[in-house]
Amino acid sequence: MSKIKVKRQHALGADKARSAVDKLAQKLRKDLDAEYHWDGSTLQFSRTGATGRIDVGDDEVNIEIKLGMLLSPLKGKIEKTIEEQIDQHLTA
Repeated sequence: MSKIKVKRQHALGADKARSAVDKLAQKLRKDLDAEYHWDGSTLQFSRTGATGRIDVGDDEVNIEIKLGMLLSPLKGKIEKTIEEQIDQHLTA
């Protein structure tokens, strides 16, 4: 099982960052059939082959994803896509 960890600084404040992460989660639900829910300031998500969490803070977002065996070979590509998407959503 592979793990992906991504940390990003932001200047949005917690509320705007949470809104940006929620928009990203809605995209994941639509595009990848992922399920998610909020637990305080943490978004927890899952889909076939992957589970993870996004912790939203006042000036930082931390992402942790566990990939199952079938998705592990795609770790590099998945990590790059996550970095691009989170960067896009945190600066939008």
